[in-house]
Amino acid sequence: MDPFRITSKKVLTLVMVIDKDQKKILLGYKKRGFGAHLWNGFGGKVEPGETPKEGAHRELEEEAGITVTPENLKKAGILLFLFENDPVALETHIYTAYEHDGQIRECDEMRPQWFDFAAIPFDQMWEDDKIWLPLLLKGQDPFFGRMYFKRKSIGEQEQVDAISSASSSADATLANHSTTMTSTPFTKAEPKPFYMSDYHLELDLTGVPKDVALDGTVASFEN
Repeated sequence: MDPFRITSKKVLTLVMVIDKDQKKILLGYKKRGFGAHLWNGFGGKVEPGETPKEGAHRELEEEAGITVTPENLKKAGILLFLFENDPVALETHIYTAYEHDGQIRECDEMRPQWFDFAAIPFDQMWEDDKIWLPLLLKGQDPFFGRMYFKRKSIGEQEQVDAISSASSSADATLANHSTTMTSTPFTKAEPKPFYMSDYHLELDLTGVPKDVALDGTVASFEN
């Protein structure tokens, strides 16, 4: 049986806030939940009744305190994340925002911080980010990709659990900090429970992907 066969999918969003003039990108340190202790863009599950773009707008405001007008929230592509022996894939709609309103602030889940393009902490991010994010920053979109992840061995996972447990007090201290974003970096390295085993990335597309079929191909494109 194909270890990456999928029977359903969850629709997620990911917003990358970019300052072209300063050559900086806003990332969030995930303090809890799936992907904890890694830096990422801002996003999450699309709620019932929402479009992916509406979900992206809501998540960005919840996690970073800022809003983006519809015309300034541009869809860059879709990444389909597949995990070994998990029939549920994550269809992640990637958006870019080059302008925003409001004051960036920390929440109980994410701690925002600006990074220079040359200092993006790829070693503390999901492995796929180093594949597609540099292309996005160069304007090479739209794109579509499939990212295949496997869980680490039992011994490696025990090490992950031990370090995560030891870091719980540090996370509690971080959660009690002021919600005002500071320039002080918080870059605690953590081992990751998954590793990327393979990927497929398409850049030469006829348009911006709208959704993905269960066979792992683009089902339709935006109008």
